[in-house]
Amino acid sequence: MEEIKILVFEDEWNTIKGSFDLANIYAFDGRLKCIAKSRSQDIDFTSWNGEYQAVFVDITLAKNTLWDGFNIVKEIEERQLIDLHKVVVMTGNSKVEEKLNEMGIDTDVVKIMYKPIAFNALADQLRRILNQ
Repeated sequence: MEEIKILVFEDEWNTIKGSFDLANIYAFDGRLKCIAKSRSQDIDFTSWNGEYQAVFVDITLAKNTLWDGFNIVKEIEERQLIDLHKVVVMTGNSKVEEKLNEMGIDTDVVKIMYKPIAFNALADQLRRILNQ
């Protein structure tokens, strides 16, 4: 079975890890390999080279740093690191779509999932992204 590599930017990984674990077990027969980055500053964008099949980015409106979730999505778009159809923004804030649009990020392309994230909704989203 082919491994499916997913990158997840989430500073509170433990709060959503269970949903990814359950989606992996029930929908992907254990093929998902989630690489979680709790600090976006730790990512080296130059080493991607098609390594990931999907990217999940936590976005909060509370923080604005150089590498907050918005800027990660913008960097992915500008460098064309992965097709934006394979990028999912995770948030608990209903104003994120508005902010993404203000930044020129097409919210018809980038998916938005609102927390808490149920494992079955996560599995459905991943199936769509991976065309499975």
